[in-house]
Amino acid sequence: MKKTLVVLVSLLVLFTMMLSACAPAAAPEKIVETVVVEKKVEVEKVVEKTVVVEVEAAPAEDDIAKAKEFLKGKKICAVLPGPVNDGGWNGAAYGGLTNLRDNFGMAMAYRERTKPEEAADLMRQYAESGCNIIQAHGSEYMDQINAVALEYPDIQFMQLSRCAGQEPNLIGLCFSTGGGGYVIGRLAAYITKTGKVAFVVGQKYPNMDWQPNMAQVAAKDLKDEGKISIDVAVEEKEVGSWDDPAKAKEITKALIEQGYDVFVGIADAGDVGTIEAVKEAHAAGKEVWFIPWVKDRNYLGPDFILGGWTEDAALQVQYAAVHYALNGAPIGKGFPLGVEDGVAYLNPTYGLVSQEIDMDVYATFAKVRDDPASIPNLVVRDDL
Repeated sequence: MKKTLVVLVSLLVLFTMMLSACAPAAAPEKIVETVVVEKKVEVEKVVEKTVVVEVEAAPAEDDIAKAKEFLKGKKICAVLPGPVNDGGWNGAAYGGLTNLRDNFGMAMAYRERTKPEEAADLMRQYAESGCNIIQAHGSEYMDQINAVALEYPDIQFMQLSRCAGQEPNLIGLCFSTGGGGYVIGRLAAYITKTGKVAFVVGQKYPNMDWQPNMAQVAAKDLKDEGKISIDVAVEEKEVGSWDDPAKAKEITKALIEQGYDVFVGIADAGDVGTIEAVKEAHAAGKEVWFIPWVKDRNYLGPDFILGGWTEDAALQVQYAAVHYALNGAPIGKGFPLGVEDGVAYLNPTYGLVSQEIDMDVYATFAKVRDDPASIPNLVVRDDL
């Protein structure tokens, strides 16, 4: 049964946070091969049966202690699609690995920029080398991990960006989709002057696509409430890669010329290119905004980057590792987690919007977190 984590956050604390500035974290050294990391760095089809389940209760403190005992000395090995210093999706994966290393006593290894066609062989190498948990960090590795997991039933496999697990030993981890899109869509609709908003994404897939869908719904709701006067169109633009800043910049520059003035970045390393294009336009006197996804990146452009939306993949990975540990053996389940579970949340706007807008958007976030049914047109999905 899905358990709601009630997070009590006062508006006074939020307003104080909005006045704070984030300092950039030091980027980790570039790792090309699979390595065991010793230096602590702060960073940002074969299917027998698939199962989607409701999220179980978060483990209690004594369960965490039991999990630490079970996981100590074991090894987690990750397949990553991009660099760990991308400031986004892969950086979050790195944070999950170091969390298990530093707080649960696990050894860790990973390989960056792994192409889907390379993933199956890499996972088999991991399995043969003694890895106890093998993590595929993205939906692009679906076919590969489905097949390899069946070859090694005694090893726990996990994959992010999938809501369904696979018996007997593959955990699926996804973010419930739609809530963040609705909140960010409302914010974007408030600040656009042209009525053109673009989600610049690395690659399209159903769980991703539902976010801009709900952003469009939020923009329409905002106009229907009489709080904005223009129609707002929300488009999803695909880069085609999670590691192509040049292409992301090219796409963003073209969109700016077409009148788009709010960009939501979900392209991992590609976000750097989108930010560069927005920065250049801003310097040229255009009122253009960037809203980050995955983590707060305001420090990269305090004058034009809002705090945006965080999806904490590190907490997802911990959640899966703990449930594996408590079971004492590999499990095959899906764990969709969302706003109510504390793994996704709204970041500050740093005074870049009016207090009225800020309070309205935060109130919307609170509804999504505490009572999503109170927003009639919001549809949060766990099945994509």
